Amino acid sequence: MRFNPLTGVYWTGRVAGAIARRAGMIWATQLHRASLAQVGKGTRFQTGVRFADPRAVRIGRHCYFWKGCNAASELAGARLDIGDAVQVNRGVHLDITGGLQIGDGVMISENAVIYTHDHGLDPYAKPMACPKKIGADVWIGMNAVILPQCGTIGRGAVIGAGAIVTGDIAENTVVAGNPARIVGRRLPAVQVAE
Repeated sequence: MRFNPLTGVYWTGRVAGAIARRAGMIWATQLHRASLAQVGKGTRFQTGVRFADPRAVRIGRHCYFWKGCNAASELAGARLDIGDAVQVNRGVHLDITGGLQIGDGVMISENAVIYTHDHGLDPYAKPMACPKKIGADVWIGMNAVILPQCGTIGRGAVIGAGAIVTGDIAENTVVAGNPARIVGRRLPAVQVAE
């Protein structure tokens, strides 16, 4: 078997990149553990995750935050409470102005946006806080937008990719479209007797 110098360079670059990404994740995780109000065991952060008010953020165990996601508020005193085993993917924007609670096992796909405040018709008016609660085991699809008028997303709901959510979503409901409409029901997990 002949040695191909290009193959060696290729794999050296891949390995070096993987080591750099891992080191960045360790560094970012330690930084967020030191700055956030609470971070549970096993929670990890990629580089580039931002929280505008770190002391207002509480995160449960075994969560994962991809690069480019952020949480910001336009008012002081806002809170972000995240349960266990939550995944927040690339480019997700969490507006926590009105307060945001995210339940256990929630998955928020790439570039989703969740708003918790409104300005009404005057863009210079003081923001009107709209608290939001997302139940456990919810899946929010890629590029979905959750507007302030939606105060609750029930346990087990699925928000389709690109959906614009303008109102509350019931438990185990599947919604999609603009504006989001019910397109189905999600059957709750069946527990098997031992």
